[in-house]
Amino acid sequence: MSEWPATLPQNLLIDGFSKSPANLMIRSQMDAGPAKARRRFTAGVEPVQGEIKLTEAQLDTFKTFFNDTLIGGALRFDWVDPDDGTTEVEMRFVEPPVWTREGDLFVVEMSLEIMP
Repeated sequence: MSEWPATLPQNLLIDGFSKSPANLMIRSQMDAGPAKARRRFTAGVEPVQGEIKLTEAQLDTFKTFFNDTLIGGALRFDWVDPDDGTTEVEMRFVEPPVWTREGDLFVVEMSLEIMP
């Protein structure tokens, strides 16, 4: 299992951060009356959206981590839980990250999920 690089920011920015609990429920429409709902799984992934700001050198490190270490985001990695910033959790990318330039820095938007 790969670790999030120590040379990159260790926490997501507050701006643009969101996290939700795992969706463990399935809903089925009935022919009449309210939909039926039941638990589908006992554990699920927790979606996380967030951003980090990187220098150009850090962006190169990030690209290497994503493309080479994680094989284009296919592998999981260990990083801190964005809720408390201390507990280590297993994550993976949902889709490739997107970065934009903001002055001398790059803002990297990431769609992640915390694994059960």
